[in-house]
Amino acid sequence: MCETIFIKPGVRKMRQYDVKILPLTEQEIEKKVLWYNDPEIRKYLHYTDSFNKNDSLNWLQRIKKSDTRKEYVIWLIDGHMEIPVGIIGLFEIDRANQKAGFYITVGEKQYQGKGIAKKATVLFLKDMFEKFKLHKIYLYTDVENKAARGLYEKVGFVLEGILRDELFYQNHYVSRCYYSILFEEFIEKWR
Repeated sequence: MCETIFIKPGVRKMRQYDVKILPLTEQEIEKKVLWYNDPEIRKYLHYTDSFNKNDSLNWLQRIKKSDTRKEYVIWLIDGHMEIPVGIIGLFEIDRANQKAGFYITVGEKQYQGKGIAKKATVLFLKDMFEKFKLHKIYLYTDVENKAARGLYEKVGFVLEGILRDELFYQNHYVSRCYYSILFEEFIEKWR
């Protein structure tokens, strides 16, 4: 669903939001814990344990020192307000092979489906391709996660294959999609 602004009868314009992406800090940990403990959000995250603030703070201290994982917060800018709305990041950053895994979660449900994830993904990928001199960024998502698959395909990710019955989660097998985008493909689409 898109938030609409009525210009005149019969004309609707989708509300546009700006986003910025900043490194995850201790101040946003409570939001992340709240989002990742929400059953609707964690459905596609496949975590079995609940999140808590202390463990998450300890985890944050470890990843701050990591060369292979980076985690950021998506901030929505709406007029004079700045609101943390989600998490975005890279994992398994492999400098030798110039590739990394990608993930995104919009935790504030009222901002899902409004183009924020797409805007954040494009902004983030542009920065990460340049910052880490990456050739390829890849991701995994559930076959049944149609919203995520649509987002990734709009951004330019290419479906490389289906990993059948890849995970056993909540008493059933989950098949996953493996997507990737190459630097040249990204630049061609988003320059």
